[in-house]
Amino acid sequence: MLKARILAAALTVTVAEVVSARTPPDLPVDQGKSYRHELSGLVIPATLGGLPRTSARAFAPDHLDEAFNFATPDVGEDITVFVFRNVSGSVPVWFDRVTSAIEHREVYGDTTIAAPATAFTPPGQRTASGLIEVWRPGKGRYRSTGMAFMPLGPQWYVELRYSSATVTPAAMDARLREVIGAIGWPGRIESQPAATPVTDCTTPLALTGRASAIAAGQQSSANILLGAMVASMAGKHSAKDPRQPPRAWCRDTGSYGLPAQHGVYRPIGTSDQYLLAFNDAGRGIWVAPNTLALTVNGEAAAKSGATGGAPALTWSIAVDDIAQTIGFADRDRLPPPDQAAAIVRSEPYASKTSTWGDKRNVTINSSALK
Repeated sequence: MLKARILAAALTVTVAEVVSARTPPDLPVDQGKSYRHELSGLVIPATLGGLPRTSARAFAPDHLDEAFNFATPDVGEDITVFVFRNVSGSVPVWFDRVTSAIEHREVYGDTTIAAPATAFTPPGQRTASGLIEVWRPGKGRYRSTGMAFMPLGPQWYVELRYSSATVTPAAMDARLREVIGAIGWPGRIESQPAATPVTDCTTPLALTGRASAIAAGQQSSANILLGAMVASMAGKHSAKDPRQPPRAWCRDTGSYGLPAQHGVYRPIGTSDQYLLAFNDAGRGIWVAPNTLALTVNGEAAAKSGATGGAPALTWSIAVDDIAQTIGFADRDRLPPPDQAAAIVRSEPYASKTSTWGDKRNVTINSSALK
């Protein structure tokens, strides 16, 4: 169950050089004792659902992405709990990506849905902010496999996967909920929006061809600096937090030549922006009109009395990783998702901004300002 997670880490290395592609290191967890994820307050017991904890791993530094596995010696019963930081998307988006990962796992064969995706209220919460689903594997040792995905306040996601050789598909939903209840949840959890599974977008992306980087110069430099500034404020939860309110997302079904483990999602009602989600681990590429830069550049041009027309709208491209945002040169139009993936895979970054911790570090690539 950790395979997709490792693939996500490998992709992020290729794209942004920020996460180790090696097998994630073990966490220093005492055998036979509960482990408290200090940042979220979640307590992972030494035994879950009657299964002993067999591993605890870190997919990122500073406890920002961790996984805990519980299993029988023959792995006939297998539970994995993930807790990781919310940096992009929403519960429905990442639930959809995990669903895709499960349905494409060779170990299960051709899965069929035994209990369709349903919203549920996680422990300690007041809204049905989580989603849960059960499948019947088409081959292999397991009789059933299930997954639940839920928020833990605004900053954390918790994912639980359960595969069983003994639990029937009809009984797995109740079993999943029982195991979720056995985890140690914080006493106070900030409510999050009710969750519903994503549906397909009803309109296509407004694409007009391949995008070009805007020419180096004053506007390009201002866009880079503004993007880094906005990224540095992400997650601070203050009156100056520039993040938009929670979005409702749809699944973009366009054919972009991307690997099956990736997905494209858009805020409902938009056709000029998207999130290209990497696998199922919460990271992705955010592409959107740079309206802030347009406004600031326009005001600056007006004050200076510059001639030559108003600044043009550009599109920003940024990798939202678990602890930093990596920005790339703005484009003159909306790049197709495959081009956005190619840009962050092959072009030098314009800025890197840490998004976790009290101190925010901003690195500007000097060559991007020339």
